[in-house]
Amino acid sequence: MPPRRKNPLSNAEMADILAQHMAAALPNIIAQVNQANNNQNAPCNFKSFNSANPLKFSGSKGATGLLQWFESIENTFRHVQCPDNRKVEFASSVFQKRALTWWNGIMRDRGAEVALAQTWAELRALMMREFCPRHELRALEREFDDLKQDSGEHRAYTDRYEEFSLLCPAMVTPVDKAIEKYIDGLPDLVQDIVAGSNPTTVRQAIELSGTLTESHIRKKKLFRKGDPRPPDKTAPAKPKEKQVEGSKKKKRKASQNCAITAQEKQVAPNQPAQPHKRQNYVGTAPLCNKCNRHHLEQEQCHKCTHCGRCCKPCCCSSTVPTGVML
Repeated sequence: MPPRRKNPLSNAEMADILAQHMAAALPNIIAQVNQANNNQNAPCNFKSFNSANPLKFSGSKGATGLLQWFESIENTFRHVQCPDNRKVEFASSVFQKRALTWWNGIMRDRGAEVALAQTWAELRALMMREFCPRHELRALEREFDDLKQDSGEHRAYTDRYEEFSLLCPAMVTPVDKAIEKYIDGLPDLVQDIVAGSNPTTVRQAIELSGTLTESHIRKKKLFRKGDPRPPDKTAPAKPKEKQVEGSKKKKRKASQNCAITAQEKQVAPNQPAQPHKRQNYVGTAPLCNKCNRHHLEQEQCHKCTHCGRCCKPCCCSSTVPTGVML
């Protein structure tokens, strides 16, 4: 154990010791601070850009896919602090399939240095002309013109409106035209109130219409997809089961009667009616010349038993007897 100092250190001695320690540690502290500043201010490179997992682009998903890629790649530029002079270089590194073939043709025709020296706005314009041709833009403009909010689907309507606004900027320029276009697609219950508030930005119109839509959904005046809806009062009422059964029975009887009538009409429709044929006598009694019937010669009257069979006026009554056929 070292011996204790008898006399404590003076203030001057303590200051001298601290100064020695600070002089030894200060270079390391300065080096660490400089390294941190250099890392923070280092220019964006492919390693930092690829570490952000930029969205690939193949050019096969039409105008909507192009719009989504623009939004994603610009968000990546902000995240990695990509300088403007390298945006075209980094963006073209994620091209695939058709988009890559198209970009290789651009660099071959213009030269790699000239193609990469373009601004990001120029590359966007080139891609719009290639992957969103004029006939597709016209179809999008017609769809944008017919865009309406489906009852309470306010979020879906707003998202689709913003997509169309980026793809068809001419339809929402200037701001007054954009506000008017958004209000025109709202339901009648919301449209008049939003228009009467005279919003100065599209965001104000979106927020107010969203609040009004939620209010009407709670009041069961607007509905989201999947929400139960009241029955339509204008629709015809369904008949009762008994009435349906009775009508079925009547239809069944009518069909049977029609079938029987049809069968009767189908029996020899074009043949003339034939006269009734009298059957030939097959008994043993002889044919009488007086009455032209077959009977025995001594047959008695069936009433008086006295007159003969051929005495037509009976002697017991004034009525003419009806002979019995044998």
